[in-house]
Amino acid sequence: MATSDDALSSARRAAEASYARARAACPAAPAWLALHLGDEAAALALGTAVRPAQVIAVDLGLATLARRFFTSDRPGEAAIEMAIAEVEDVIMPLRAALPAEALLVSTDAAVAEVAVQAGLALDAGPVTLDRETVEALFNRWAALALGRPTSQDALPVAGRFAATLLVLREWLHHLPQATLTVARPQTLTQD
Repeated sequence: MATSDDALSSARRAAEASYARARAACPAAPAWLALHLGDEAAALALGTAVRPAQVIAVDLGLATLARRFFTSDRPGEAAIEMAIAEVEDVIMPLRAALPAEALLVSTDAAVAEVAVQAGLALDAGPVTLDRETVEALFNRWAALALGRPTSQDALPVAGRFAATLLVLREWLHHLPQATLTVARPQTLTQD
């Protein structure tokens, strides 16, 4: 993947905005790690102060993943495994840079959709997606993606939802944070 400088810059700006919303939504955290998952790139903003101390953009976009691996309602095991490998290759180098005590927060609409599909309601404020909840949702999705009748579950199988769910699953499995706080997005659109 080769993401443009414009897409990486846009992701950085979105992560900085998400960081400000994360601080407002969860003011008591010792540190914040705001995750932004954009269509062409992702970014993290982390710190303990009003402005993030560090913003990291990575070549990992939801639309890009969806186009490459999740265009079919039945992507199949090979596509899922290739998508997992690609996401792991991008996120694993971040491990050393992420403080375990930082509260992982997202204000992205795509992440909010995952929380809603997991049965969480964002109406009363931030909710927490934990490793087990995301894994259970991923298992439901994988069963559909591998052939379970769609009449048995209303989860979206293709597109950005599949990409978002996969990224969150890999993130919570491999990086220091075992939970993700999902704050209500300001808009229902994502760049």
